[in-house]
Amino acid sequence: MNLKTAGAVLALTIFLGYGFLNGLDSSQLLNLQSLMIVFGGIGLVLWFGFPTEDIGKTWTSVIRAFSNTPAKDEYHKLMADVLKLARAYRMHGPMALEKTVKHVKNDFLAYGASLVAEGYSKADLYQALEREHRIQSAEDLSQIRILRTLTRLSPALGMAGTVISLMKVMQELGDMDSIGGSLGLALSSTLYGIMMANLLFLPLTLKLEKLAEENSARRMMITEAVMGIHHGEHPLRIAERLNSFDIYCKLNHKKSIRALASKGHEKPLQQVSAG
Repeated sequence: MNLKTAGAVLALTIFLGYGFLNGLDSSQLLNLQSLMIVFGGIGLVLWFGFPTEDIGKTWTSVIRAFSNTPAKDEYHKLMADVLKLARAYRMHGPMALEKTVKHVKNDFLAYGASLVAEGYSKADLYQALEREHRIQSAEDLSQIRILRTLTRLSPALGMAGTVISLMKVMQELGDMDSIGGSLGLALSSTLYGIMMANLLFLPLTLKLEKLAEENSARRMMITEAVMGIHHGEHPLRIAERLNSFDIYCKLNHKKSIRALASKGHEKPLQQVSAG
């Protein structure tokens, strides 16, 4: 269990513990009818409001956002793939680049390198990468829009559950002994809606927004790398330029970059510049 998960469990425990210490029992905090109303309403919103494919992609992005892969390791692997592609194209040409692309895990990088191997011109290559960048950015935005919608509608669904429960309370006005308990159960729907919006969907929205920003910066970095590969630039020169994206992919030591770029018996950068 990582630190974030432990913190979330601790916060939920404190929240529920506070409720029990204030005299609430489990039957008041856990109301099956209210849960069915809130979750059923969320399911209807998703079913009628968004394509199934977008919902599946959103779920996948949420899982990826909470993955334990450190950003530094992820970008270090990306940098290594970029340098392998640059070496292959610089030393052996398009055929070697096409073979190396098969071992690249990043889809955007593999797409760009494949276009280079197919002989795209500089202008056509940049337009293709820019078009793909816009498509993926639109997908990221659609996923964020789903979670924003759920954040906005969850309290309303909770209020709807409360209104339905209050209709039952109105039928029990003659029994003053049970009206208090029924009113408490009626308000639990509002509690669920507020909790779902502020403790689940809002944090997930912020998480996906951050992930979308990182994905956009990664695609910009890859575009820069692919253009450098297309120009036949030295891998070390590409690595040094990509390292300017330090907010996402900064390495601890420049020796790491030089070690990655020097594999394959490339000439030192000074010799290339001199030549």
